[in-house]
Amino acid sequence: MYVCICRAVTENEVHDCIASGATSARQIRDTTGAGGDCARCVRKICAILKRSDELTTA
Repeated sequence: MYVCICRAVTENEVHDCIASGATSARQIRDTTGAGGDCARCVRKICAILKRSDELTTA
């Protein structure tokens, strides 16, 4: 599923960034470009980051 329509960034790409050590929407933006245009996807990215953090701390 696409997270960022503007840059055609998928949820899998965001997960790959997180697996590589990204811990913020800014780091994901710097790697993928997601959130660099209209920024409507930043909430989705933050939600993915939060879920990922909850899974690693549980």
